[in-house]
Amino acid sequence: METSSQELLMKRMQETRDKIEYKKLQTVKLYFIDDKRAEEVAKIMGTSVKMVYYTTGRYKKLGLSGLVNKKRGGRQWAYMALEEEKKILDSLGEEANKGMFVIVKLIKVKVEEKLGYAVSHDYVQDLLNRHGWRKLMPRPKHPKSSKEEQEEFKKKPLN
Repeated sequence: METSSQELLMKRMQETRDKIEYKKLQTVKLYFIDDKRAEEVAKIMGTSVKMVYYTTGRYKKLGLSGLVNKKRGGRQWAYMALEEEKKILDSLGEEANKGMFVIVKLIKVKVEEKLGYAVSHDYVQDLLNRHGWRKLMPRPKHPKSSKEEQEEFKKKPLN
């Protein structure tokens, strides 16, 4: 191992705050700089020999960038981006304001049209929860209803 890459490795070990990355860097240091066998490194690090070979192989192939941990989390298995989901719900919100009923079946159909394949009812329920929609009862009156017409209708005989 070259002295410049040794210096970079040691500097990175001092700078990192990630325990897993530090352990990988330490494995590489023990294997390449301290000339320990893979079995010895595995015993010292409390890992398997296979992991030592994997880590050192990644270092040889990719350098320090091969040891950096990729941050996990977020929506790894999402069908759509949050913005796309929001667009679909916004279009349905306009229909709801016109007095139309917005039901899960309708949302499911719209989502399936967008994606091109079937999704579960649970996905649609999660989508609604994610965007702050909640189950609401229908309005007590239609937005286009007229109180006068209703009173007039009540006064007319049915026969």
